[in-house]
Order: sequence, then structure tokens, then C-alpha cells
Amino acid sequence: MNTRKTSPKVVAITLIPARSFGLRLKAKTWLRPAFAAVALHAALISSNTKTRNTRMKHFAMSIALVMLTAALAVDATAQQIECSSPARKVAAVTNPAGHVITTRYQLDDPNLQTLLTTTINAKRGCLVAHLSGSARITDNYVVFQVRVDGVPMEGHLPGLLGFPTPVVFVSIDASPANDDEQFIDPTKVVAYNFFTQLDAGTHTVEVLAAGGSNILAPFFPSVNSLVLTLEYR
Repeated sequence: MNTRKTSPKVVAITLIPARSFGLRLKAKTWLRPAFAAVALHAALISSNTKTRNTRMKHFAMSIALVMLTAALAVDATAQQIECSSPARKVAAVTNPAGHVITTRYQLDDPNLQTLLTTTINAKRGCLVAHLSGSARITDNYVVFQVRVDGVPMEGHLPGLLGFPTPVVFVSIDASPANDDEQFIDPTKVVAYNFFTQLDAGTHTVEVLAAGGSNILAPFFPSVNSLVLTLEYR
């Protein structure tokens, strides 16, 4: 009996604005209350907590607005995209020493710093990236970006807090039960997935990050156990 070996196959899906294709889609109205409620909850918590640090109030309100704006945009104009191909190769990179983040997302130019970089030789197909680690937050949030040949992969927010640099983020929790997070610099686990379509050839994959606008020495945020794993053809 003949047997046939098959390679593992990866499939990745995300959403992009339909307006990028000149499309107008009917809104899914059931999404609106949920996202609006989350944004309103964050805003009310921020305004009603008298002991809240002023910059935390502003940050919570900003995040609420970002969430609401993104929700409405996805709600009304989202068009999913996907990438699918065999995955014959795996690559991974980390730095056991960890990373100290000295770049401020809202103030510095460039507003991201490189944490990890690796080079792969791939055939035409889909690249899937898995990023995980633990981030110590010393000023409201830490952002990450994974890009290939200088271009952010699918799976990022289009921007944050009015800045158009595509990122994902982890932040201090904005609720009365977590007021101490303003003072203890919490460490939080992060895990993200990204993907993109590759042409055949050699490609450079980078992980970048930045901290909040008020990070100061010696209290810079840091990232440890950061691992980037790549699946590709």
C-alpha cells in the first residue's frame, strides 16, 4: 500500500477595513452595545475614582475612546482576510538576558525599539508569528510590533492613542480594585499571533516595543522570557 506524507498546514484569519477595498458593508448591530459598554465602563471608572492618578485618568479615557472607535470601525466596515499554505519550517528566537525598554511610544522618533530580530529563507506562502513573554509595566502600558522587512504583520491595531504606528498593547487595569497597579509596576503575561503572505526569498523579522510617555530611569519597563516563533514554508 502506498503512503503519502503531508506537511502541516497553517491557516490565519484577521479583519481589515472594507473601505480599503472600496466596499460598504451592513453593520452588525449586535456588536455595538458590547464594545460601547466596555468603553463607557472604562471611562466611568476613570472619572469616578477620586484617588486615581491624573495621568491614569487620561490614559483610561484615551483607551476607552480607542476601543470604541476601533469597535465601530470594525463593526461597520470589517472585511476578513486570510492566509493559508503548508508549514514546512519552524524558526524561533529569544534573548535570555531580557530587554529594558527606553523608548516612549508617544514622544520619541522613532517611537519603537528593536528587541529581537531574525532572518528566514522561505518559499512563497504564509508566515505565522507567535510572540509571548512577560512585560513589567512602569507607566500605564507597553506596546509591541512584529514586522517583516519593515512592514507590520496582520494582527495589529492600526494605531494607539492617536498615533498611527500599528501595535498591540498590554496595560495597567483601570478599575478601583487595581489602584495599586499605579504603584507596584505589575508584570503581565503577553501572547499574540500575527501573519502575512511572503514571496520566496530571504526575509528579516523583527520584534519592536515601546513604553508609556512618562517612563524614566531607573524605572524603565522591561520584557523577559520573550520568544518569537515562526512557522512558514
